[in-house]
Amino acid sequence: MKTDPAKRIVIVGGGFAGVTLAQRLERLLPAKAEIVVLSAENHLVFTPMLPEVVGRTISPLHVVVAGRQLTRRTEWVEARVIRIDRENHEAHYVRRDGTSASMPYTHLVLACGSAANLEEIPGLAARGYPLKTVTDAMVMGNDLIGNFEAAATETEQEARQRLLTAVVIGGGFSGVEVAGHIADLMQSIHRFYPELKNETPRIVLLQKGESLLPELHHKSLSEFTLRKLRQNGIEVRLETSAKKADSVAVHLKSGERIEAGMIVCTVGTETHPLIKSLCLPLEKGRLQTDPDMKVGGTTNLWTLGDCALVPNAYDDGPCPATAQFAMQQARQLAENLERASRGVATKPFSFRSRGMLASIGHRNAVAVIYGVKLSGFLAWFLWRGIYLAKLPTLSRKLEVAISWACSIPFPPNIVQLGLSKKQTAKTESEQAEAQPIDAKQIHEYHT
Repeated sequence: MKTDPAKRIVIVGGGFAGVTLAQRLERLLPAKAEIVVLSAENHLVFTPMLPEVVGRTISPLHVVVAGRQLTRRTEWVEARVIRIDRENHEAHYVRRDGTSASMPYTHLVLACGSAANLEEIPGLAARGYPLKTVTDAMVMGNDLIGNFEAAATETEQEARQRLLTAVVIGGGFSGVEVAGHIADLMQSIHRFYPELKNETPRIVLLQKGESLLPELHHKSLSEFTLRKLRQNGIEVRLETSAKKADSVAVHLKSGERIEAGMIVCTVGTETHPLIKSLCLPLEKGRLQTDPDMKVGGTTNLWTLGDCALVPNAYDDGPCPATAQFAMQQARQLAENLERASRGVATKPFSFRSRGMLASIGHRNAVAVIYGVKLSGFLAWFLWRGIYLAKLPTLSRKLEVAISWACSIPFPPNIVQLGLSKKQTAKTESEQAEAQPIDAKQIHEYHT
């Protein structure tokens, strides 16, 4: 006799893993099975294209899609999960307005990713720009334009040069991509500021290791990336670490001081607070799982994506924290949940990576596709084609394709909006003074 199907599956997190899991569960489970997504945002962010938002190549709205538009019968609840009651099988959460509630579950899936940690370098939390959300990308691009505007009216040469200097910390995928797009943006808009014709924008990329893009594990592609970035005017510093940051500069461990108008940090992640609160075994800050993605020692708690250390049966190693693996894990986990609902044995996760791509600016990219190495314009064209195909919904694909086409003959938009890192911090401070209790809840919600 078959057991009853799962009554309610609650998914914590609305990123690649969470959305893909919900979509696949809708196909596999009967209509009476409830599928709920609890997410701090009502949308999925297509993170690979955030550097393009910084570079004003595409609109911020082109890289986000509402979760309700990606699923058919999944219930989407915009809330931040603060506690998991494993004994009573309940997820406790806080809504955007600060009110609390709880939701019982039959199975709970943690797909909440990781959190940014700017505290790794003293002073960076106050000064650094992360790149995790679409708001981060909007603020970064907006403040780059704002620095040009400020420099155009600045009378002191040293202050002008500081405003026109950007330092990017981290030479992995995110660091290389955002540095390339920042360089392209600065070079494209420079001509609109005749007051700065004698000033040269400066971009400095700091990499702690001895090579760029170590994730590729290909020396020739790392060297190609280094060469192209330097040809594009980016000052790459290998084996260089930041010691601290203050209001005007980055201080290196070597003792050197680089004055900068913008400091971008693409390194420093930490375990998500919700994962920490579970008091379960962690390895490298990620929740350990069984081969089928069930959390060891539990009966109805599962995890995947960046917050999970999932063993890969294909090579007997841990899965990397990439969107490609997160989406594939979601597909396999959906099958395992369907099997568990029928009392059938689950399957271990096994997947061979298809490859990795990185856009490095100036219409160049590097890629490894099933072991084949590509670089230059061809890799860049392939990068755009693959990510355009992966972008959710036909409308977003068309919007991005049109924006890319328009960016060929036309310069980027240099409109500066009333949105900046300093203004955001000031607004939050003013709200806290006006409404101490509610503002604190709202701040914690966004943290």
